Amino acid sequence: MRQTHIWSSLIISLIMLVFLFYIIPNYTSPPDSALDLSPNFIPKLAVSVTLLLSIFLGVSALLTHKSDEDLHEEFGEESSGIGWLEIKNVFLWSVLSIGAWYGTDNIGFEPTMTVCLTIGLIFSGVRNYWLTALIAIVMPIVLSQVAWYVFTTELPGFWRT
Repeated sequence: MRQTHIWSSLIISLIMLVFLFYIIPNYTSPPDSALDLSPNFIPKLAVSVTLLLSIFLGVSALLTHKSDEDLHEEFGEESSGIGWLEIKNVFLWSVLSIGAWYGTDNIGFEPTMTVCLTIGLIFSGVRNYWLTALIAIVMPIVLSQVAWYVFTTELPGFWRT
C-alpha cells in the first residue's frame, strides 16, 4: 500500500500541476468586470485542494515505516489489487460518463441525468426501485433549479434554444 500511495501521489500531483498552470489559465475566460469573480476561481480551488490532498497522501506514505506485513488494512491477504471486476467497473463508469457528456450536449441536462442516475444507482446496487425513480427524476430538476437561481446559469437542453 505504501508504494501505491507514493505513486498515486506523484501522478495525481503532476496532473493537477498541469491543470493549475496550463489548462485552467489557457482555457478559461477573464471576468467580465473587475468586481466579478473570475471564472477560473472554482476550478483553481478544486485543483488546489486535490493537489494539497495528493501531497498529504505522499508525505504520509513516505513517513510511514515499511513493514514486512504491508497488507491492506481492510482486506489483508485477500487484497489482490486490480482485477477483472475493477477493470469492468472502470469501463462501465467511463461509458456512462461519456454518455452523460454526449447526452447533456445533444439532448439536455435533465433527461440525460435522469437516465444516467438510474443506470448508476442500479449499477451501484440500489434495488429499491421507488427510491431510484424518485432520486433519478427529482435530483436533475433540483440541480437545474439550483444552477439557475444560485449561479444564473441555464443548463443545456434542446427545449431552451
